[in-house]
Amino acid sequence: MRMKHLPALFTFTAALAIAPASFGQAQTISTPSLTLSAATASASPYSRFTPNPTKATRLDFTLWDEILKDMVLYTGPSLRQRASQPSPVVGSRMTFGHTSPIRLEGNKVLFEGIDDDFKTMLDIYVEDLVDIGNRIDLASIPQDAQLSYWMNLHNILVIQGIAENYPISSPSRIKGADGLGFHDTKRITIDGVPLSLRNIRQDIVYANWSNPLVIYGFFHGDLGSPSIQRKAFTADTVWDTLRFSGTEFANSLRGFIVYGDKPQISRHYEDAAPYFFANDFNAQVRRHMGALLNPEVKEEFDKATAVVKVARYEDDVADMTKGTNDRIQLGSVRTLDPLGGTREVSSTLARAIQETGEKMTKIRRRGLFGTVTIEDIQTVPEEDRLSSGLSIEMELPETGTEQSSDDPAE
Repeated sequence: MRMKHLPALFTFTAALAIAPASFGQAQTISTPSLTLSAATASASPYSRFTPNPTKATRLDFTLWDEILKDMVLYTGPSLRQRASQPSPVVGSRMTFGHTSPIRLEGNKVLFEGIDDDFKTMLDIYVEDLVDIGNRIDLASIPQDAQLSYWMNLHNILVIQGIAENYPISSPSRIKGADGLGFHDTKRITIDGVPLSLRNIRQDIVYANWSNPLVIYGFFHGDLGSPSIQRKAFTADTVWDTLRFSGTEFANSLRGFIVYGDKPQISRHYEDAAPYFFANDFNAQVRRHMGALLNPEVKEEFDKATAVVKVARYEDDVADMTKGTNDRIQLGSVRTLDPLGGTREVSSTLARAIQETGEKMTKIRRRGLFGTVTIEDIQTVPEEDRLSSGLSIEMELPETGTEQSSDDPAE
């Protein structure tokens, strides 16, 4: 069985075969130190997932890596500029799609183009990952392999859950069969333990890894989330990928915004506070974020001397059109197809493509590419540029693979 190209939104150059994720033997990989009290471990049903690496097992996430390349659109680093209110549709007072001032931040998942075959492929891959978790002792494999497994599993569950309910304007509207919200409904069972998205994040990863960079490995499916990357987490690259994601997020308006001397930060830091910032939230989160901020952004952050507060959260779905159904559009426009000819798309999508292209042009002109801290993590090669379906006028630049001398997480 082969996956169809995603229709309507973007043309892709290759289809993926659906196959189980494979796993084999590899060298043990070192990880940051762990902190978990014996009392907490013994009392928790999640204690069976407390890392105790004794085997050199490697998990292969190649298929997930390829899937991400097909469905995630890289939108570049934040310009720390609030997007203006979009104009209404011509001949109307109505505005469709995203209107959030941070709508141009963070990578986007192309939910608009996911068809039934793609959904089936996601379902099969989730089953494969769960099967792996039930066939091997996850706690016994190398710690970086465990971390990669939990983050990849979490993120595909987020995408699967949104795809099942799409079009929808926000993941917060999704309820599970148990009546609980998107992040609290039990979605899978591993080693006899029913798990929700929040269980994976907090009860397994936050509880067992002491490095707060793990915050940035979890995609929540909305605009306020840390970005999902176009590469799967692997044991070899997990900490570089987290460092890249953390730097992007902390420097964005999603990470923090300042009003006078009052800094407001993302609620993701508050959610992680009991695990990483419990002693003095203001001081600890400032220290953590400060280590990730670029010099000019850090200066802005340091000048905001008031105690940090949690900002209003943007929970609109992280797609291109806010789940807008084309059937309610008042019109459509034609945009250049990079493979030749023209393509008819909804006016909402056309506006999103244009805005993204304008942002990319600004990024290139400001020279913001070329200091990426992870080799190849966000390179946009020529073939991906063509397969993205974006207008050629956008001239999506390559990010480069240069190691930054200012890497704040080194």
